[in-house]
Formats: sequence, structure tokens, C-alpha cells
Amino acid sequence: MNPAQICRTLTLVGLLAVAGCGDDGGGSSASNVGTLAYVVTSCREVAGVATLHQELRILRGETETVTVMSVGPLGPFTSYGLCTVWGRARDTLAPRLGAFQRLGMAPDGSGVVFELSDASAQVGRDLLPPEQRGMYYVRADGSGRRRLGPASRVPAWYFVPPGGYWMNLRFGFDASGRQVTYPDLGPDEAGEEAPQVFVHTLATRERRQLTYLPRIAHEGDPPDIGWPSFIDAHTILFGRFSGQPNRVTYRTVDVDDRRVSDVPTVALPGGTLIPIFHIIGGQWTAGSFDVPSEAVNPVAGWLMTAEVFVTDGTNVLQLTDFHRTDTTTWDPFVSPLDGRVYFTASADPLGTNPSYDCQIFSIEPLTRDLRQVTFFHEGGEHWAACFSNRRPDGCRIDFNLASQNPVTGAIYFRSSCDPLGRNPNGAQLFAIQPDGTGLRQLTNARGFVQGEDRTVDVETVDFLWRSGPYR
Repeated sequence: MNPAQICRTLTLVGLLAVAGCGDDGGGSSASNVGTLAYVVTSCREVAGVATLHQELRILRGETETVTVMSVGPLGPFTSYGLCTVWGRARDTLAPRLGAFQRLGMAPDGSGVVFELSDASAQVGRDLLPPEQRGMYYVRADGSGRRRLGPASRVPAWYFVPPGGYWMNLRFGFDASGRQVTYPDLGPDEAGEEAPQVFVHTLATRERRQLTYLPRIAHEGDPPDIGWPSFIDAHTILFGRFSGQPNRVTYRTVDVDDRRVSDVPTVALPGGTLIPIFHIIGGQWTAGSFDVPSEAVNPVAGWLMTAEVFVTDGTNVLQLTDFHRTDTTTWDPFVSPLDGRVYFTASADPLGTNPSYDCQIFSIEPLTRDLRQVTFFHEGGEHWAACFSNRRPDGCRIDFNLASQNPVTGAIYFRSSCDPLGRNPNGAQLFAIQPDGTGLRQLTNARGFVQGEDRTVDVETVDFLWRSGPYR
């Protein structure tokens, strides 16, 4: 699988939730100012031997930070310099190292479901005490933590040779906040074990297997099932690899009768298939798809371009024509406040991004009114900055399923850029208004620090995710 495809199509990462409606069945109240949850991973490495510590933190109303779970120290373990490599590159450490795997937040921001397991860590496996492994729920104020059941046996992170990776890091909540869905191993119709879609009711801790599909993945491929998500109260959408790891079909399963159906697709000129994820009364659904035209900035032999599309279930519109490989490497989203599509790109369509840095843009689907939201400048011309984490090659904006606070209008994202002069060595969480004003850095992780004795300390902010159904 091409690394660009993996980054763009398969990485559904992070933790971000804003105020909405409903509750988790645990009796907690909804937040009306926004709730941001994230994992901080700290790694100390000396001569290829490392120790690791992780914390799950929740930022309530962007003022009060609560640590709701702490894990570690784990180790020492032989790390082969991976803390140094990923830290220097300003990349994330979780879930490749450590215990935190899948995470998800209730649509109203009232609570978090998270998974602890180091069984599939790239190095330092099986250091987590057995009694800590499993799925958990905790309220946003840190109270009411309880174990829901065992951790999934489908890896949340999977290395795809020669240098790519596949991630499936989210628990998908239903709109009420009472159920979550995720992949796990279960029997198929013949009784053989294979990846399946499961649903878990939080209040009763009831766990149900919904699909009984045969295994199709080859050795070395990602698991068969990816990214299950509620698209309405009774339907879960999920991806399924068919034959090759970069060939994905989409299906739905009914939560009540467990009926599996294929997802209809719309074919565009040139053969691109657009899955229709979620339609709500004529509103737009945004997505990013590869277009069969040669890119002006090919990366690692990848010549295809990526562009932004929207569909209302009947019409499909292509919104960008940048001819670049790194446009919308993280899924775009439609703002519920202004109806505009927000996405990342390193293009210069307005003459305001001459160094081709990775920026946030927005566009109105019908009028095609295009605006540049951020104006980050890292210096030098960057070939594909939205793929890059480390200067001078560029800085990345992880905009995947980023969300907008319905009260304040703030848009949240993770970035390795340093627009405020407070992020020289790592990546932080930021907030910005849709018009580009009010940029704030919300976290203060140290990033990569190397001491005189060659001791390396890395502190990263991991995960960024939007709650609720796809839009």
C-alpha cells in the first residue's frame, strides 16, 4: 500500500469532542463549552533502551485539564532508537509504543472510552500488567472510571511493508452516547475466527458480535475490518479489505437484525468510486479521493493527485483542482455552523502561500468561495509539506476528523508547525476561528530534547478525533 494512501484513507485517529446532545448512560451531564481529550506520551531513551509513561488528559472548556488515567512507567525495554527517530521527526508515539490504543468520546463530551493493551506494540510488548489491560469508560471530570471488558484482539496499529502503516484507533459512538462499536476477533459462519464488527452497550457492559464474515486478509495485510462507525441509531458503516490491502469496499450492518448490506457508490469520470457515507436531509458529506492525473509534487513515486469532493447523495462535486499529492491528507469536514468544507493543502491557489506550507483552507460547495484560514510559514519551498513533520521539509497539520465547537466556533487540530514560537521541537494541539483569528496553542509538550549525555527525552501529544457521525 502506498504511504500516501495509508495516511489519507486509513488513518482515523485521535480524540476530540464538542458539546452535543445525549448522554452515555452513566449519569454525567453534557458540556456546553467543548471537551478535548488527548494522550501525552513521554519516552526517555539511552543507548537504545527506553522507559515510557502515558497519561490520558481531558481539557474541559479549554481551561481545566484533568488527568483521568496514568500508565507506567513501562520498561526499561529495548527500543532500537525508535523514541529518538519518531521524536526527532515530531511524530506520534502512541499507539506504536505504549498502552493506549483505541479511544472515543461521547457526542456530548461527557465521557471517554479507551483501550489499554500493548500486545501489538512495535517494541516493548507485554509490559503492561495483565490487570490493567482492557476497555474502560471514564467521565470527563475524571470520575466514574470502570472497566467495560477485555481489549480488542484486532490491532489498532499495523505496520504495512515497506514503510507504511494502517491505523484504526477510534471507538465509534452512537448519537445517544450509549453504545460504541469497534472491530474484534469472532467466529465467522463456519466457526473460524476472523475480524468482525462488535457493539458494546456502556451501561450494561453487554457486548454483541454483529457480523460473521469470512477472513480474507493475507499474511502481512491489515485486518479485514476497519473503522466501524454509527451512521444512524441502527446502522454501522465499516470498511472491508477485499483481496488487496489498498482495495476497500464499504458495507453496513443493522444493529438489530445484523443484516449486512453493500454501500452504494457513485462513479466519477476516470473511475474514481465515492462511497456515500452519511446523508442527512440534503446536507453535504465531504471526502478526499485520488484523481487519475499526474501530480505536480509526486512523493516516493506516488503520482496520483488528491482532491476534495462533496456529495448530497445525488450530486457529486469536485471542489479542488490543485494537482498535488498532499491535498486533504486528513479527512475534510463540513462545518455545521457555516456549511463550508474545511481541509488541509500545501497549494497556493490564492497567491497567499508562496512557500507551499501546509495550511487549512475552507470552501463553500456551491459558490466555490475559497479561503485560506492559516498562514503558517516555516521557510523554504516545501515539496509536499502536508506529508512532512520535521523542518525544513515542512510542518504537518493533522486535521483528521477535526471538529468545531458549536458554541465558540473554534476549530481544533494537531500540528508540528510553530506559528506562535512555542513549539520548537514537537507537535501540539491548537484552536483557531474559521476566519483565521484567535489562534491558540492548547498544549505544551516538550517534544524532542537531547541532553549532553546523549539521553533523549520525548514528550508527544497523540491523537485528535471528532465525535459523532461522519459529515
